Amino acid sequence: MDVSNLASAWQIFAELLRWGALALIPVGIIMYFTGHLQRILVFVYGDFTRSERNKFVSYGVLFFVIIGIYWLLRCIKDPTFSAFVDSKHVWKAKIVSLLVVFPLVAGYNYLVDKFPRHRLFYAMSAIYSAIFLVLWFFVRNECYGLPAAKCDRWALLGWIAYVVIESFGSLMVVLFYSFMADTTTPEAGKKGFFVTQTFAQIGAIFGSKVVASQSQVIGVDKLYVVAALVIAFAIPAIVRFIMWYIPKEELAGYQAKGTVESKKKTGFVEGIKFLFSQPYLLGIFVVVSAFEVVVTVFDLQFKVLIQDYAKGDPNVFGAYTGDFGVAVSVLALASLLLGVGKIGRKIGLTISLALMPLMVLAMIFTMQFIPSIGVVFWVMVFAKGVNYALGQPSKEQLYIPTSREAKYKSKAWVDTFGSRFAKASGAGIIGLHYSWLALPFLAISGINIAICVGWFFTAFYLGRKHKHAVDHNEVVC
Repeated sequence: MDVSNLASAWQIFAELLRWGALALIPVGIIMYFTGHLQRILVFVYGDFTRSERNKFVSYGVLFFVIIGIYWLLRCIKDPTFSAFVDSKHVWKAKIVSLLVVFPLVAGYNYLVDKFPRHRLFYAMSAIYSAIFLVLWFFVRNECYGLPAAKCDRWALLGWIAYVVIESFGSLMVVLFYSFMADTTTPEAGKKGFFVTQTFAQIGAIFGSKVVASQSQVIGVDKLYVVAALVIAFAIPAIVRFIMWYIPKEELAGYQAKGTVESKKKTGFVEGIKFLFSQPYLLGIFVVVSAFEVVVTVFDLQFKVLIQDYAKGDPNVFGAYTGDFGVAVSVLALASLLLGVGKIGRKIGLTISLALMPLMVLAMIFTMQFIPSIGVVFWVMVFAKGVNYALGQPSKEQLYIPTSREAKYKSKAWVDTFGSRFAKASGAGIIGLHYSWLALPFLAISGINIAICVGWFFTAFYLGRKHKHAVDHNEVVC
């Protein structure tokens, strides 16, 4: 499929989607006052008590902001890197991110020991808002920033922006899910994680759409200061509201029999030691990493194709990635609203986890036999959309029957180091094709298939362990 035809088709679809969304507003109001909307929500997510509903809606608003800003930054990450460096070197940036993750997680674990769980949001927000303000100051500079000629731009800015945005996507999302797992029971989690994920997808659509519509109007550089201001003011304000509004008993979370919360403060090394000493946590590491490895291979191919399409213009690149982000989030949101959470509850956590590698296997075969930019676009949309709608909520439930050390410290290693390690591994695999080895894509597909097989059996192991712990009111680790 020709790129211009794909772009035109997407613009038509986006316009129809916009008008459809506007038409749903009055329909939704009518359905709310007639009681039909509440019945639909119960069908989609399950039945909630009033306290649970207030809690998960509040969490959803917080996650809406975090994911909205993350997708805004994510959509300008590759255009920035392309403008300062080159998209053909993104695979190297993935490896650099792996090296940087150690001091970042060390700092995060220090903050875990230093602050109560809700105050971690205040500290992290202050740090990241300051970093993005500094980045904005340099990226907008006329001598060495985006306005300068390509040969005069500081390549280091592209590398720094890429790594910082990737770390925000890891650590802030990890912090939110750790907080939610720490304050949610297994039964409520079966419904609550899908509610918050719905808000997240709306946030992703909003953040991506801002980039798609504004990157060619105000420029990519100004979006950094937008992100900094929202992080600085919106996230702390919502967290403060949650701690004031939600009753303390709703923040108690999973209480296994015989469990005493440890007061001991441990260094960041203890988190990774605990991770590698627990098969259950290692299994989560495998599940998180396997998806990222395979999708990174697809993603890096995709970014090179977009760079060629944009002809080096970061604003055009940003608009395209923004449209892609909207497509991913619309699919995820539609899946959630059409009842993927209900399906997940019916088939159980084990089957939900095992479905993901089977879907990815189907996409690998599709990519191998129909290799075109149109196929890459929609394969990536499907992979990421289904993961956000089904895979992510399922994986996060695995942390509910675990200790605080596992939820905050080991989870940080799994979701940051594991994610970075996986992306670096995927980058290394695709690097075998772009380097002097010129490994054919058939061989790369073979590697990805082997990864999916291991992922499939690990998913079954995790599902059984989770069920046993919840059934017996125990902590897995």
